[in-house]
Amino acid sequence: MAVALLGLTVALLALGAPAGAAKKKPKPKQVATSAVFCGSPVVDDYWATVKKLKPIPAVPEGGVLPFAPAGLTLGITGPQGLLIGGSNVGLRLTNAAATTPRLRWVVLERLIRFSADGSKIQPAGLKRIDLRQLPAGRHRGLTFPLTGAPGIYSLEITIQNHRGRLLGRYGEYLRVVNRTVDVGITLSAYDNVVPGAYLESCFENHGSATVAPTGTSLERFDGRIWRPVKVPVGPQYLPAQTPILRALGPGEAERIATLIPTDAKPGLYKLTATGTVLDSGEPLALTAEFGVL
Repeated sequence: MAVALLGLTVALLALGAPAGAAKKKPKPKQVATSAVFCGSPVVDDYWATVKKLKPIPAVPEGGVLPFAPAGLTLGITGPQGLLIGGSNVGLRLTNAAATTPRLRWVVLERLIRFSADGSKIQPAGLKRIDLRQLPAGRHRGLTFPLTGAPGIYSLEITIQNHRGRLLGRYGEYLRVVNRTVDVGITLSAYDNVVPGAYLESCFENHGSATVAPTGTSLERFDGRIWRPVKVPVGPQYLPAQTPILRALGPGEAERIATLIPTDAKPGLYKLTATGTVLDSGEPLALTAEFGVL
């Protein structure tokens, strides 16, 4: 009898045990994924530090404030985002209505400078307006001068009623950088390139000045000098864009495919990618060598 009870107890315990306890399912294997060559449009993120900072409520679309009378809007003055060199920045209220509303607002505008890593702050400016009213067709605003010294800033405006209750807070982050021209090129392959195939290159803008790729060309080394190679078709820009849209801002990159002729002889080749610095017209030429089978 005791043996029978013991057998029954073991059977019940086996039934009550979770399935995973008897045999664990093997974890799925991690499949390695290869990154797409020049797949990211950004090679140097000038906003990496800013993205880590606490977000500031942006100015509403069209500048329409939910608490403001009809026709009164808020707008940003001066350049936005990434600034090269000094400038004046600020925000202003505009009354496009035909009437003059009574406001009785206290408007505070602040400019704060951050350390390079965003961990420390330093007040850079504070201004106040006691705005009782804003006449029709007029505007009121405050601006701060920014020197050309590199730095990260926050520009904020808070609007309170006459009793001190917060009505709204808006603003943006700014980053001031030096103007630099720094471009580079990498190839998807440096050896065993097959004739008749497209060789992809990545035109990289590491500097702050905006540049635009303008074309590519090929040369072959004959043992003594580099000789031009005729390419039957022009380069393909990925994604396909018009020359006007191909401007590369600070930290951006573009993938360019250049056809290797079907009759290309084996040997050492050189790809040259040309471009232009848009604000100065300065020409650019980047080269990289590769081997053809």
